[in-house]
This record gives sequence, C-alpha cells and structure tokens, in this order.
Amino acid sequence: MLTARTFELVDLDWQRIQLAVRLRAGTDTALGSASIGLRHDSSGERMPATHVEAVGAELLVRFNVMQGPGQRPLAPGRWDLVVEDDAVPVTTALPDSAENPRSFRIRGVEFRATPRLDATTGRLTLEVEVQPFHDPAIPPRPWIRRVAGRVKRWIRKVRPALFEVLFRVCRAVARRNGRRILFTSDSRAELGGNLKIVYDRMVERGLDREYELQTLFKLRVTARRSFRDRLRLPWLLGRTDVIVIDDYQPVIYRVHDPDVRIVQLWHAVGSFKTVGYSRVGKPGAPNPYSNIHKNYTYAIVSARNDVPFYAEAFGIPEERVVPTGIPRVDVFLDRLRQGDLRGPMERAYPETRGRRTILFAPTFRGRGAKSATYDFDSIDFAALFDVCVERDAVCIVRMHPFVREPLVIPPGFRDRIVDGSRSSLDVNELLYGIDLLITDYSSIVYEYSILGRPMLFYAYDLEDYVGSRDFYEPYETFVPGRIVRTFAELVDAIRNESYELEKVAPFAARHFEHLDGRSTDRVIDLIVGR
Repeated sequence: MLTARTFELVDLDWQRIQLAVRLRAGTDTALGSASIGLRHDSSGERMPATHVEAVGAELLVRFNVMQGPGQRPLAPGRWDLVVEDDAVPVTTALPDSAENPRSFRIRGVEFRATPRLDATTGRLTLEVEVQPFHDPAIPPRPWIRRVAGRVKRWIRKVRPALFEVLFRVCRAVARRNGRRILFTSDSRAELGGNLKIVYDRMVERGLDREYELQTLFKLRVTARRSFRDRLRLPWLLGRTDVIVIDDYQPVIYRVHDPDVRIVQLWHAVGSFKTVGYSRVGKPGAPNPYSNIHKNYTYAIVSARNDVPFYAEAFGIPEERVVPTGIPRVDVFLDRLRQGDLRGPMERAYPETRGRRTILFAPTFRGRGAKSATYDFDSIDFAALFDVCVERDAVCIVRMHPFVREPLVIPPGFRDRIVDGSRSSLDVNELLYGIDLLITDYSSIVYEYSILGRPMLFYAYDLEDYVGSRDFYEPYETFVPGRIVRTFAELVDAIRNESYELEKVAPFAARHFEHLDGRSTDRVIDLIVGR
C-alpha cells in the first residue's frame, strides 16, 4: 500500500501496445494498486491499469491500449489518469518526454494514442483518435477484385454465423455433465505436443474413468476438416465442459459460454518473438477489435516472467495467464534422466558417431506456412565444411518445417554437412545429443538452455526481422549466447569456441520457474479445476 495525493512523472514510454508510466508517489492519501486506472472524459467509462508494480518508492503502471473495457481498444476521446474516481495532478521531471504519440494501422483505420500532460491542471491524459486510413502507395484495386473481395468477406461472415447457430442449437439440446474434456487442434492430424502429454498423463492417473476425454483433429494437417467433422465439431463443443487447445483455432473464438473453460497450452515455450496482439500494426497481426484469443479461461507459461507478454499477445487479463510450467519440458527432463542422449541422433545420422555435433536450426522468414522461406545464399557451405573438418565435427542443418524449398548441400560436403530433413526424428531428440546449437530467432533456445550447452545466433537480417516481427525484449541483451552477423563471424566463433556460454545458466533460471517434472500435473489440475 502506497500513499499519494500527487505523483511525480519519472518516466513514460511505449512497450509495443502498452503505455508504461513510472510514477513517484507522495505521502498524503491511501492508495491501493487496484485503484489506479484511466477514465473516459465523456462517458465516464473506466479502465483499470493492466499492471501495477511497486518498485521501491516508485510505481510502474502499464496500460494496454488495445485491451480496454470489454477487451477492446480504447474508445476515441480523452482518458484521464485517475486514482479511485478522482483525476490526480502529476508533476514531471521529464517535460520534454511528456508527449510521446504511438499510432497503429489496423485494417483501414489508424489508431493513434498520445499521452499529454496539462500544464495548468497537471493532469496526465491519453488522447485517443481513430481515423480512416488509406496508404496512397497502394493503388485502387480493379472493380472485379473489389467485388470478389466483398464476396469473400460475405462468405467469411456467413460461415461463422452458421457455425454459431449450430453451436447454440447443440448447446441447447445437449446436456452437459461437468465431465467432458475435448482435446482439439487445427494444426495437428493426431494427438501431439503438449496435448498428447497432458492426455496421456490423465489416462495414467486414471482420470479417464472420472472424465470423458474426447479428441478431434484433421485427417491431414494441410487439409480442411471433413464435412462430417464440421458437423461434429459444434456438437462436441456444445456439450463439452472444457476445451483444451495448443494453437490458433478460429472456430473456438465463437464459443461464448461462461460455463465452458478454454485452456490454451500453446505450442511454444517462452516469449521470444512477438505473436498475436503484440504485433498490432505489423503484417499478420489479428484485428484488435475481434474476439480472437480473448475467450481463453487460462493460458499456461513456463515462468512469471512470461505472464505479461502472453496476456498482451492473447488480449486477456494477466490473472488468466498461469505459470504452471510446460508439459513438454517434463518429457525433456525425463529423457535427460534416462541417459543414452546421443543414441537416437546417431541412429538417424550415422555420420555423427564419435564426432562433435552441431545443429543449425534457423526459423523461417515470411508470414506463415504459405509464404515461409529461408535465404540459403546466407550459408557458406564450403566455409562450414572446412571448420567441421578442423573441429572433427558434423553439422546437421534442420530447416523449419514451414520452409518448403529443399535444402541442397553440394555433393562434396555431405559427409560433414547433413540435411536434417532426411529423418523424422523430433528436433528435441536432437537437442540431447548435440554439442553446439546455431539458430537465429527460434524458441528452440529455451529447451536447449536447460542443458547448459553453448549457442550461437546467426542474425544476418536482424533489422529486417525486428521491423516485420520484433521481440518482447531487446534481442541483443536477451539471447543466451554470442550474436554473429556474417557467416565469416559464425565460422570464426566455431573455430575459436567463442560462444559467451556464461549467458546460458541465467537465461534458463529466468525462464523456467518449474524444473521439477510436475508441470503436466499442474496443467491437469488447472483443466479439471482442482
């Protein structure tokens, strides 16, 4: 509990879609953290602070401008900083930075938010404007494309509307029993990843006798659901009590029922690249006025450090993001305890037997599976081959599965440079056996950091990647290893074993709150409400 009648504005900055305000409090009036918020000048509508944290004598207050009342972007107008329901005067030691606008272009409109400090009243306000926007660099589309676009938009509206009708009918007809749990995914053809680990553990604990565990997946990952499953899905959703997912699944966002719990296990560990609403204003971001992600009852993360990032990405309050730990990390730890770490890798890639092994596993470029690429010209195979010979090493090159263009390794180098796609061995199985990981912007670094082994980060296009995708924390200070910008630097680092290994242990400690092997059980307790 802090006390204040006035605040000194210590700092003000934007963190993606969140306005971060650092205040120093006075000593006159009792103040609880939940009492700080923004109030609309005209309507009186109030938005509580997204996060309030006491840091010594200061308060760090964050406001997510894309998640105001009703989990929607703040309405146009003036929003006053208030304590309880009273606007409070603010003095500032930083008058030059009191106004710091941020704008986001969102599908035809520009959302602009400008902090202001009124010199007369001392009020700190946020001015919000939403205006139509058209990029003059984009020429008007021909009339036939405009008509086709309208038809597509109509179809996109009709399909969800039909589903919602079916769902409501099924919900009215079906009788829930409080024991049905549905595991489903739009990116899997069968149980896998966190979903499978949780499902199997529930069966192991005998919970399949207490609960009805159901599954629904696609026939093929690349295919649409069959007509039968399209009819079956609203029926299952209408009668289930808990929905467990691990990916982006549009149909789930049509489920508006307070009696249904939706638990998002997500498929990645940690908060590296920005996703979801954290990318508002960048290509591929969801529309913040939509309901995408916002109906999750819970989302899980590996540590408290990741809570604000996932809440921002999914557009949900931070209290809905729970640091249970990640189920697949339990499997990773269990495999470490079993030993024989190199066996599966050596059987899949016999060239690695008795040799130092390097895994080169970069992520893709592009907006998703349909446009995923990697610049193979950025790899100097001859230089990589030479350093592998010097170090008596083999390098497995494992491209992201989204990259469809085949990797072509020159014939003379294939005894030291191996195409990782020739085996279906899971990439986590490779991590146990390798001695050095080379990546760029992939979340694979989280699991690998548990092993305490060295990493190199080949970020030849860092500025472009930041511009199109960005990160939750500054890349240069975040990654647990040395960053190299050219392939020559990369080869030199391997040759001289210059890895900055000292960064790995603190990284793992920060991002894994639970390494006790019980994360899966904590997730299950969350699912069943225990």
